[in-house]
Amino acid sequence: MSNPEGFFKGVETIRYEGPESENPLAYRYYDKSRVVHGRTMEEHLRMAVCYWHTFCWDGHDIFGAPTFQRPWLAGAMDARAAKQKMDVAFEFMQKLGAPYYCFHDVDVMAAANSINEHVSNFAAAVDGLEAKQAEIGIKPLWGTANITSHPRYAGGAATNPDPEVFAFAATQVRACLEATHRLGGVNFVFWGRA
Repeated sequence: MSNPEGFFKGVETIRYEGPESENPLAYRYYDKSRVVHGRTMEEHLRMAVCYWHTFCWDGHDIFGAPTFQRPWLAGAMDARAAKQKMDVAFEFMQKLGAPYYCFHDVDVMAAANSINEHVSNFAAAVDGLEAKQAEIGIKPLWGTANITSHPRYAGGAATNPDPEVFAFAATQVRACLEATHRLGGVNFVFWGRA
């Protein structure tokens, strides 16, 4: 599953080349250093890569089967697959020169079947995120806890009448809030499905 030479071999870091560029892998209008009304474009447009859409989605929709053949999505989302997904994500973000990324807790970690396993798996993922961030100089624009997609939340999360479900959701929110702060996140998002 691993690829020590990188997943985007031969792809250089994406750079600004101007509107006349014919390079399909170049920024034509986004020049992060260009000053507009006293601030750089990078300050105005805080470009972030969304972890879940870019690396977690398999391309399915309500009318069809998955269309993305991604090796880290080929089997169980165990620690090895989660690490591979993280390696790919950070290589991709580095190639884009993106200063930020956004994530849900479950996007970055191995799957968990219990609250204790969730806490442990997420802690390991946060250690990995911290190391990757230091390596390429990126941080979260924001983080959030995914308290919507698992079937346990079919009856709500913070509003769920089952105290075990409520406790699981509260634990996820607290762990992700603390992790986002630790990782230098600019913001934390509380989704409305509580």
